[in-house]
Amino acid sequence: MKRFLVFILCLSFLNVFSQDKKITDFNSKIIQSNYTLQVPINELATDFGTNSALGLAYLSNRNDFLLGLDVNFMFGNNVKNDSLLQTISTEEGWLINASGELDTILLYERGWNSHILFGKSFRFDEKYLTGIYVYAGIGYLQHKIRLENNRTDLPQIDEDYIKGYDKFTNGISTKLCVEYMYFSKINSVKFNVGVELVNAFTKNRRSYNFAAMEEYDNNLRIDQLIGVKFGIIIPINRNNEEKFHYY
Repeated sequence: MKRFLVFILCLSFLNVFSQDKKITDFNSKIIQSNYTLQVPINELATDFGTNSALGLAYLSNRNDFLLGLDVNFMFGNNVKNDSLLQTISTEEGWLINASGELDTILLYERGWNSHILFGKSFRFDEKYLTGIYVYAGIGYLQHKIRLENNRTDLPQIDEDYIKGYDKFTNGISTKLCVEYMYFSKINSVKFNVGVELVNAFTKNRRSYNFAAMEEYDNNLRIDQLIGVKFGIIIPINRNNEEKFHYY
């Protein structure tokens, strides 16, 4: 009889240990689809105004430690450099195409950034994934001015000359992000909102500035972006998630 009671107690302890492990030892993997509204500061603000970014992020959360990767496409039409084409345009700002007609150039901001991410989650309840997620990253950032005409022939900005105007710039980048992630207990609603700071150490990679008719100094720049982001969350390990959530 005593041996039987000892056996039952051992099973009870093993059961408790197994239940605790389901709560405290987990590995959740998600994909985020994000939109970010970004405001440039420091040197980047001299060329561009507010821009947008669309991106994807992969995050693995193992016991509240985060590891992941993101990539974001940056775009906007707020280019501040009004004197960019002053040397090849008329006093009114028109360009003359190959047919002798007046034409205009549209200026856009284009770029992308990608970072390896690491951080920590602070969940409100150990049984659920909802909480504050803080992570940082190191990676790469690139941006330039895209010049686009109205499908006419403008030899002033063909492939041989456009590089003198686009201010192609890139370099090492860092990121700091704080997000609130929500995982509904009763339905499939999952979303994230947060703020981020991107800090990049870049250089202009072109050799000659056609607008100023001089060589670029190519000194190190500090390009910074403050962003407000929101997106939807797509879990990619549903079986583990269900065991974790609904215990």
